[in-house]
Amino acid sequence: MRYLLGDYTTEGGPGLVVAGPDGLGAAAAVVNPTWVHVGPEAVYTLTHTEPGFAAAWRLGEDFTLDRAGQGQSTGGDNPCHGTVDPSGRWLLVANYGDGDGGGSVAVLPIGEDGTLGEATDVFKFSGSGPDADRQTGPHAHQVVCHMGRVLAVDLGTDRIHAFDLGEDGKLVPAATTVLEPGFGPRHLAFLGDRAIVVGELANAVAVGTFDERAATFAFRAPVALPGGEVADFAALPDIGLDEETPRPLPAAVVPDPERGLVYVTVRGPDQVATVDPADGSLVRSVPVGGAWPRDAVLTADGTLLVACQHSGAVTRVDPTGAAEPVTEWSVPGATCVAPLT
Repeated sequence: MRYLLGDYTTEGGPGLVVAGPDGLGAAAAVVNPTWVHVGPEAVYTLTHTEPGFAAAWRLGEDFTLDRAGQGQSTGGDNPCHGTVDPSGRWLLVANYGDGDGGGSVAVLPIGEDGTLGEATDVFKFSGSGPDADRQTGPHAHQVVCHMGRVLAVDLGTDRIHAFDLGEDGKLVPAATTVLEPGFGPRHLAFLGDRAIVVGELANAVAVGTFDERAATFAFRAPVALPGGEVADFAALPDIGLDEETPRPLPAAVVPDPERGLVYVTVRGPDQVATVDPADGSLVRSVPVGGAWPRDAVLTADGTLLVACQHSGAVTRVDPTGAAEPVTEWSVPGATCVAPLT
């Protein structure tokens, strides 16, 4: 099995790179490809820059990467998540924005050959939240498709927005779910009939249901994630990090349909927490073997590949705790792991 890795080139990362049993392939030159999505006809990268850009890539038989068409503006700053809609016609992008807000969702058309066109829509959010450092304005952090809706997770305003996507590539607001003030939703996932959302600012996870007709969520009370000891930044490689001790910040949400569980990466304590969505309880928490775990993917053997940004590694983690984590690949500024199918 091979994977595409995204990273921060501003932290020494190689750019977009293929990883497999034989190590890392030649990197494609792209600045800060912190999110990678594998679509039906091409691979898409988002550059965490101001302004932000999206690009399409073709993967050769020998796993070389070649640019497909021209890169396109995402219509906002610091795009951090994207996905191809079920029709395969549109790339949906969450623009985080800047320190003062500016969060939005962009729609970019995909040609028959997988190349990208100029955005057909950029829906800009408004509002704020109670966290004076992180919620002075909207910050879209994820966009997903579920039950015919486009769902945008807004960390800055404690909201999940639901849209209909028209044939013309325009987003039409359908409904909005308001979460607890200061929850700071980052990522959303589904397992069976359960919806799971992680609150980056609250260091908590909430489990609930999605009403397909109303396009709204009903969540139970959030459950706290591990707080524990946080990483000593001064002991990590010098890549310009702030050495002030951070608070715990959860990131990725990874469903495990076979075990009926959900895994959440938690930066700071640098752990993977296991949550049972049946009752929302915290089952266990295990170390990831690196610092600042962001994205993670579940592999065929039930282990997780975790992108550990600040220690510059992708580690393999057994969420049951039966085995110690090991480093799979060394990648400075690693942020994203996308499986090639």
